[in-house]
Amino acid sequence: MSTREGVDVEATPTMVGTLCEGGGHPVAKTLAAPFVLTYRATRAYVQPCVGAYAGSLARAVSERLCCCFAGMWRYEDKKWCGNAAIGDDPEHRDCDWVRVEELSAGSDEKPMVLYQGTIEPRDCVQGALGNCWLVSALACLAEHPGAVKRIILQNEKTIRGKYQVRFYDGKEKRFVIVTVDDLIPCKKGTKKPIYMQPHENEFWPLIVEKAMAKFMGSYSALDGGHGTWATHALTGDHVFMLKKRQGATSRYWRRHNMKFIGKPGDGRKKDAVFHKEVEEDIVRDKLFNILEQYNKIDSLIAVARVGKNGESKDENNGLVEGHLFSVISVRWAGRSFGVGGRRMVKIRNPWSSYEWKGPWGDGTKEWDKHPSIAKELGYENKNDGIFWMEFDDFVEYFNQISVCDRTTKNDLMLHYDQDFPCTGPIKGCLGGCFCFWVGCRGPRTIYCGHESTEELREARACGCVKVGNT
Repeated sequence: MSTREGVDVEATPTMVGTLCEGGGHPVAKTLAAPFVLTYRATRAYVQPCVGAYAGSLARAVSERLCCCFAGMWRYEDKKWCGNAAIGDDPEHRDCDWVRVEELSAGSDEKPMVLYQGTIEPRDCVQGALGNCWLVSALACLAEHPGAVKRIILQNEKTIRGKYQVRFYDGKEKRFVIVTVDDLIPCKKGTKKPIYMQPHENEFWPLIVEKAMAKFMGSYSALDGGHGTWATHALTGDHVFMLKKRQGATSRYWRRHNMKFIGKPGDGRKKDAVFHKEVEEDIVRDKLFNILEQYNKIDSLIAVARVGKNGESKDENNGLVEGHLFSVISVRWAGRSFGVGGRRMVKIRNPWSSYEWKGPWGDGTKEWDKHPSIAKELGYENKNDGIFWMEFDDFVEYFNQISVCDRTTKNDLMLHYDQDFPCTGPIKGCLGGCFCFWVGCRGPRTIYCGHESTEELREARACGCVKVGNT
């Protein structure tokens, strides 16, 4: 069923499909496990590997035999293009639409690829559009490459320049598939993209941004938004915020659940949301336990210090107010028999710069004083945007935390460096199959992977995980 040209509703899974995704009755899952595991390994690694080589062969044939007819079979979205796609942005309406393989990607002459090496947060580079809410959400999601590959249904650059991107329409409560071409708006007379910028020679963020623009109506519709809504649209999973209270109650935090405004089909924007406060205070110790538990299940955690009126400014401590950072580890390091130690949070700035200059920042004396903690945490003094903060400093500086309770049961994907089309797919396939079977990653992910829930996770004193409402 099509909602509009190029935006289609994803089909509801059948009973067999549910079993293949690791669901169903326990007895049925046990009996079907050998077949499900074989099917999932084939679908995740073997099929994309064969497809990668078939695609390379098809491209080689088309370049040699069909070059004169190239313009006839390249996909072009004629229903959503030109000024209609740009939207209310007069400054950039007079632009050139350029195929991704022709984009300016730096000083080297490497061909553009969908993915280059490992998917990383630094792949997402914001352009001349106020969509840092989307860029930051993508950067956080890039901490989990399998989650990114769940969004774009194609595993590599396509011959026709046609891509399908999967989003969750929270208002309609269903997944939709958005189809776009690879024509990117560039500054007039150049091959320099106006909006999302390619990192080196990969372009997956540009495709996601274009699909999101079509999903929302136009590129200009992306100017201003909510990071929690973006994460929800990218994953379909439950999201919420933890906000520090103000004034005399600033040592407490409260949960804010994202809610949609209006009803399906009422004509409101897809991202029309508000955050409803749960009237129960969360003390710092409980907050650490909550973050620790969500980090253990590979949830997406992003933090920010939001100033008055949402303004952004540089701080003397090395951080940027109003900017979103991703949390990549929450640890209680240096404990002995369950006592002592320090509560630490590992953070990444998607800009790969602007690091914390306070205690436990890179190169500070605390690491020299506590070499055992440095060893336990794998501390490295690098100017890469990754840094550690002690939890007390963390809660003093940041005042807003976004959490996406991410479903991890579908993270099995083929990963390979597309700069090496001859050896990359087979190496990725062999490595993936080895981890799937020998490393037991397949059974762990399919049958023990986490499923998103609206209930809050927190730790009991015994170390067990409690699931309950706040």
